[in-house]
Amino acid sequence: MKLDEIKIGSLLEINIKRNGSQYKTVSKVEYVDERFVGVTPIASEYGLFRFTEEDEVDLIFNEQDRYWKWEKVKAGTARRKDGSRLHVFSSTSEGIHYNRRTQFRFEIGTEIMMKYEKLKNQDVKNDAKTEDENLQSEMDKVFLMLDEQYEEIECRGYLKDLSEGGASVESDVKLDEGMFISFEINSEIGPVYLRGVIIRCREDKRGYFDYTYGVSFVETSKNYMQYFYREQRKQLYENKEE
Repeated sequence: MKLDEIKIGSLLEINIKRNGSQYKTVSKVEYVDERFVGVTPIASEYGLFRFTEEDEVDLIFNEQDRYWKWEKVKAGTARRKDGSRLHVFSSTSEGIHYNRRTQFRFEIGTEIMMKYEKLKNQDVKNDAKTEDENLQSEMDKVFLMLDEQYEEIECRGYLKDLSEGGASVESDVKLDEGMFISFEINSEIGPVYLRGVIIRCREDKRGYFDYTYGVSFVETSKNYMQYFYREQRKQLYENKEE
């Protein structure tokens, strides 16, 4: 897949390796041509995120459950004619197709209280009454900054399964692709915090919950991978014993 085949307005996943640490964020595509793809600037409370020459940056684009990946792209910033800024990425090679679903996943099957982020005064359909809707501001801990126009609302959900990079969750609240959700898992090693962007939506009124969402994580607590591998080993052991 070529860069200029990425659709403006879609979401682009950006993976960053820096000094032994790995980060992931998601931003909306605003510009494409044969050489570059530009996205809404990645920002935090400290200002515009700055890429370095030492960063290893990969791009992942999802279209109708098919994934393309561009590895070790060049990253920087650019200014448009109207003065607005973009983060831009360039690659001399085409994106390669790969199957993200080959990642190991395991079933969880537990109810959770999750929070979704939406614009203030934006209507969100809820086919079931939530027990409590607590509105509060969120301090973003990685790169994506939520300004004063956003708020958090708590609702009941169901965590179906987990992988290293995402989850499948259900809810009676109608959400859209590109919205962010967060929740915690109580585990033997303490609370595990997860925050992700919705990349797939499916409606099914026949189940216990009306909507199923595919979520790609953009932020996890430090103990997530420890928790993930502990649970992975448990399930592999159980399957071996059967």
